Amino acid sequence: MKYLQIPVGPMENLSYLLWDEGTGSAAVIDPAWQPELIEEKLKTPNINLDLILLTHAHPDHINACSYFLEKYTNLKILMHKEEEFLLEKPFDRTEYLRDGQEIKLGDEKLTVLHTPGHTPGSVCYLWKNLLFTGDTLFLGCCGRVDLPGSDPEAMRQSLLRISRLSENIELLPGHAYNGFKTTIKAQKPANICFKYLNDKEDFYRVVV
Repeated sequence: MKYLQIPVGPMENLSYLLWDEGTGSAAVIDPAWQPELIEEKLKTPNINLDLILLTHAHPDHINACSYFLEKYTNLKILMHKEEEFLLEKPFDRTEYLRDGQEIKLGDEKLTVLHTPGHTPGSVCYLWKNLLFTGDTLFLGCCGRVDLPGSDPEAMRQSLLRISRLSENIELLPGHAYNGFKTTIKAQKPANICFKYLNDKEDFYRVVV
């Protein structure tokens, strides 16, 4: 499988295009702001857009979904059901994810990690040594936990879970606030949220 990181919009968002080279089956993670730019990347020969994968349902991560649903009639949106409260109305052709679920993309599989904290239904997507983290984890910090549905203790537990994965895993965030990619190994000493994972009071002081 290959992936392409696509910077979009005024908030340093990062959308992602993933595709299985063997079958041409493709997915977009968090399509937002500039659907035409994302669609331009789909013009690689033999790529077919089959899935939209949402890390969470804040508007800056989903505001191009309707564009793609209207143009690609077989397209499905995959998201965690606990994100529904953030939507004005549910998307058509939605399927709901569970922790540990495997998503088939052509001959490849991604694994869903439920990582609540920023929102109750936030998820990350793991493929081999790549973790698409949405707003759960950025370079040097984590997502906000002072928004409706946020939970600092859930965020701490989610980051603990990520910190226990292989240190060689590359982290691909939902915003390019301090850079475009990193590794778990690099973030353990550099990310202030990782620094205080084992101390609730200090962690809350940092993130709230």
